[in-house]
Amino acid sequence: MQLDPAKPAALTDWAYGTIKQAILNLEFAPGAQLRIDELAERMGISRTPIREALLRLETEGLVRIVPRVGFFVAEITRRDLIELFEIRQLLESHATRRAAAQLTDEDLAFIDQLLGQAAAAVAQGDLARFQETEIAFHDYFIEHAQNRRLLALMASIRDLTHRQRVLSLASVENVRQSLVEHQRIAEALRRRDPELAGQRMAEHMAAARDRLLEFVVLPSDKPQPNG
Repeated sequence: MQLDPAKPAALTDWAYGTIKQAILNLEFAPGAQLRIDELAERMGISRTPIREALLRLETEGLVRIVPRVGFFVAEITRRDLIELFEIRQLLESHATRRAAAQLTDEDLAFIDQLLGQAAAAVAQGDLARFQETEIAFHDYFIEHAQNRRLLALMASIRDLTHRQRVLSLASVENVRQSLVEHQRIAEALRRRDPELAGQRMAEHMAAARDRLLEFVVLPSDKPQPNG
């Protein structure tokens, strides 16, 4: 975990942001125990802001509390992954369909530029850059669907989705296939076919889910720490 040496006055906020980023980027593995004493020593602060930060992360579903045992990074189970993709498939295919009917030539040019950057990142093996373009690609349709409730729903699962995205980078072939599927969605957009664009987004979500379940070993249910 990379720690910022410049700690602001609001130590709980700083601890929360630092620990959260480490969890989202899988620097703290799913299921790992988060020991308050160790975190306090590594971050150079007292136990209180660490505990408050972990309690805040528990309310967001990124940390879970086991009574009389401690704090743990929330697991990512097969069921979690399947349910998350089910939600994304429903919402993002709908968002793509709505956005596709309203995109301008300038919007399409931006999407093509984004895909060009993604292709260059894949060719260079720059997976971090690909992830940035992948997020921007999906977010573009959500933001242009002109539905505030849908935007709020997607924001509510953003953190869980980020961990899934980090997992997906473990397979270069998965990254390549995702790029191809993004290009197929863009092709439907250029054809001004909202239904086809929405369908291809749904197919992309299903294919990405299946690939991830195939190459990432995940527990089938919530583990129970034995202390």
